Formats: sequence, structure tokens, C-alpha cells
Amino acid sequence: MSRHKKTKPEPAPGAKAPISFWPRWWAGKGPIFRFGASFVGLIALFSAITLTPFFQGFVTGYLQLDARLASKALNWMGQQTHYNGDTIASSRFAVAVLSECSANEFVVFLWAGLLAFPAALRSKIVGLVLGTFGIFMVNLVRIVTLFLVGAHGPRYFSMVHEELWPGILIIVMILFVAGWASWATRQPRTHAAA
Repeated sequence: MSRHKKTKPEPAPGAKAPISFWPRWWAGKGPIFRFGASFVGLIALFSAITLTPFFQGFVTGYLQLDARLASKALNWMGQQTHYNGDTIASSRFAVAVLSECSANEFVVFLWAGLLAFPAALRSKIVGLVLGTFGIFMVNLVRIVTLFLVGAHGPRYFSMVHEELWPGILIIVMILFVAGWASWATRQPRTHAAA
């Protein structure tokens, strides 16, 4: 008995090599399915990243920066505040800028949505940079206004903090993503993504 190695037949000249199952399966799905699956997968990935010690260290530094910038803005408005770590205080009110106040969830959704959207890589990079900066700036305005409400209208603080500002952040993010998607689809796509 002779043992022969099984060999795969060579494709005929000019014929394409067979594509493996997963890329072919993925390519056969519609764009809405590919976007949705990519979006959910990226949210899971980015959410897992936000739980890492490295990211938590980054958030701590970011919260302290937010407190410092908000305190400076409030002092510019005559509020006579000071900050210590992630806490902003005056003689009338004090607020701690906690990790829940970092707008990280909005950044996760923004990044997942923009990366899953079928657009050129350059358009995605522009959207990620502008969108992330925009969310951080709106969040800084949020912290300043929450301090002002707490100092001058404390009975409205919970409503503004838990109901008004989350809605504003959602609307701002939706408007940004819609505007970006409109712009990105008009840009030339030299490299398809998603």
C-alpha cells in the first residue's frame, strides 16, 4: 500500500481562488445587517475596553481635567470656585465629577456607529476626532451648567442632571452623526470599510 498525500487541485489559469466561508457569508449579507452586526460588536469591544484598569486610569485623569476646566470657566463667570481632584466647590455648592459624568457611553456609541458605517477611512477619522472633541466640549458645558443649577436652583439639580442633560447629549450626538453621515457619503470612497 502506498501512501499518497492528498493535494488540493490547482485552480485553472485565470480562475479565482475559492473564498473562505466567513468572508463570503459576510459579503452576502445586506448593508443594514453588516452595519448592525458591526455596531453591536464594536459596542461590546469598546465597552469591554472601558472596564480595563488602563482605561479607568485615563478616565480619572480626564475627570480631573474636566473639573479644572469647569472650575476655570465658572470663575470666569464670577462663581469663585476651586477644584480638588475631580471635585468643584464654592461656598454655595460642591459637585464631584464622577465616571458616570464622563460621557464615555456617548463616545462608545459614536465610535461604534462611525466605524461601522460604510465610509472612507479618512471620513471616519475626521468624524471620530470632531465627534469625540464635540462630545467632550458639550459635556464640559453640562458640568458647568449643573454646577450653576446646583448653586442657584438646587431643587432643579436632579431633573437637569438626570433628565434634561442626557436628552440634550443624545440629541446632539444624533444630529452630529446624521450630519457626518450626510457629509461622509458625498466623499470619495477610495477604501471601502465595514
